[in-house]
Amino acid sequence: MKQDQKPRLIGSRFTAAIGVILTGFVAAQTLRAAFWKRPHHFRWILPLEHVLPPWAVLTANVALYAGLLVLCIAFPRELRGKERVLVAGWIPGVLLSPIQGMVSPLLAAVIQYVKAASIIVAFAAAMVILVEGSASDNVPSDAAVRE
Repeated sequence: MKQDQKPRLIGSRFTAAIGVILTGFVAAQTLRAAFWKRPHHFRWILPLEHVLPPWAVLTANVALYAGLLVLCIAFPRELRGKERVLVAGWIPGVLLSPIQGMVSPLLAAVIQYVKAASIIVAFAAAMVILVEGSASDNVPSDAAVRE
């Protein structure tokens, strides 16, 4: 494997189809939430307020959110091309959903529209990966050309 070659997240038509199905489901849910208004309520990422003291709940949730932030920065950097676009389209939903209940209703609506737009981009990237995957399945690999 070349040094500059990035790993692949989607290596087959099956995983591409799974990506399209999951992204399409989340896109439908996000679009429904964007255009069907309902009140947003504050919820912790880890709802442990009945088990732990308030300072421990806050610490656990901030640590989890910091971990999500690190993953959302590091993970797409390791991907390439359309796979990077697919993962980057999921990131606003992952990062903005936990804070959506902490802001004003107007800002929560804006966040919902941003999440909807980004997941639509991710769905389009998933569809392109699926369609192009079928075309690239017929192309011989570099190893087959050398032999």
